[in-house]
Amino acid sequence: MAAEDAESPLERIARLELEITRALAERDLASDSDERSDGHHHPAEAATDADLRERYLRDTLRLRDQLERLGRARAAIAAGTYGICIDCGAPIPEGRLAALPDAERCVACQSLAARRR
Repeated sequence: MAAEDAESPLERIARLELEITRALAERDLASDSDERSDGHHHPAEAATDADLRERYLRDTLRLRDQLERLGRARAAIAAGTYGICIDCGAPIPEGRLAALPDAERCVACQSLAARRR
């Protein structure tokens, strides 16, 4: 991609927000058509269905979390603090922001935060 064709952080965040919002909307539409009763299923099928519902919920929560992080990144752009680690105040490398536009921490601080969880 040429430099003049590259997305700005705000454009990339907006594109990702739209993709996630669409994915969540599709999930909501898909869940409306799901069967509501497992009464006629074999126990193994019920376990599979429960596993699928759990995975669906986990993925939905992950998408909602990412949408929230993208909103915080958008607010950081507006505040002029985008690309600055929220823990140590150091600049977040461009490569990290290109890969994770919602990154709030530098690699070192993110590693520490992940270990604390």
